[in-house]
Amino acid sequence: MITGYENYKSAIEFGSPEYLPCTLDVNFDWLIEKDEAKSERIRELQAQFPDDLLGGLDVAIYDIGSNILNGAKHWTDEWGTGWADDGHGAKTEFYPLAGGYDLMAKKSFPNPFEPGRFQKADLRLRSRANKYARACVWFTLFERLWMLRGFENMLMDPFLFPKEWSRLRDSIVEFNLCIIDQWVQRGVHGIFFSDDWGSQNGLLIHPDDWRRLYKPAYKLMFDRVRSGGAHVWMHLCGDITAILPDLIDIGLNVLNPVQPQAMDISCLADAFGGKVCFNGGVDVQGTMIFGTPQAVEREIHQLVELFGHYNGGYIGGTSHSIMPETPLDNVIALYQTFLSYARN
Repeated sequence: MITGYENYKSAIEFGSPEYLPCTLDVNFDWLIEKDEAKSERIRELQAQFPDDLLGGLDVAIYDIGSNILNGAKHWTDEWGTGWADDGHGAKTEFYPLAGGYDLMAKKSFPNPFEPGRFQKADLRLRSRANKYARACVWFTLFERLWMLRGFENMLMDPFLFPKEWSRLRDSIVEFNLCIIDQWVQRGVHGIFFSDDWGSQNGLLIHPDDWRRLYKPAYKLMFDRVRSGGAHVWMHLCGDITAILPDLIDIGLNVLNPVQPQAMDISCLADAFGGKVCFNGGVDVQGTMIFGTPQAVEREIHQLVELFGHYNGGYIGGTSHSIMPETPLDNVIALYQTFLSYARN
């Protein structure tokens, strides 16, 4: 019998997986509709999927104090970025280098070899058995940069302060390389990066600027993963079509998520099918909220047909998190339809 790791590997490397691997999740607390019978049906369906992915492997990010103010939790992470969460998701509210690059002289970056940083991950890895182990390097580069300097500053910095910006970029890359090395030493099968580079209408910066300023840095990190025998996964929201050939060229194996309201899925399949494995695609902005269960089912069949006929090349999932206003009947249809492809 094929193992979970072997099936994921076959899907990613176009080696004819025995069944469709799927990455599905739903936050019941977040959903507005409360129907225990339907929720229980979803849980029953969840339990029928092969338990073949050990995901969510992350390193500890140490917080520097926290407090509750006006019902919201506020804290500072180890990079010095301030956060707030009022119950609707964490948002940044303070950027430690927003006042200028001269502050870097007083700034110390986190230690990638901090004792205990991998403690929780190591405990989980002990029980991975034959699952596909997927680790994270979250807020990889662009996001970490703007979380240090502020979003608008980070868009302008490469042109106003190129030397200072390059030093900051390279410092973050060096930290990530140390984390990657430690994941590879632990024998993970994939490393998941994240940087939201797209809006619904295109890339956030000119593609040529991205290639000049950022592509070499991603190549360094992707090379380190691939040379360690692992796959490169990357979460990129929005329309990143302009740089997808570049990402594939430097070693991207799995693109997550596929957002049909930002990118044409038929064009993606035609241009890049068989060159990169797609993960996601079921429209959480439209079909999952406003469509019928039958529409959800049709969309899943279309995605499997478009992306999955290259002897693999598709991992089932949604275009992002399932939104609070999503009807439970559509969530049931999501799980039922993917389950018809995911049975071993």
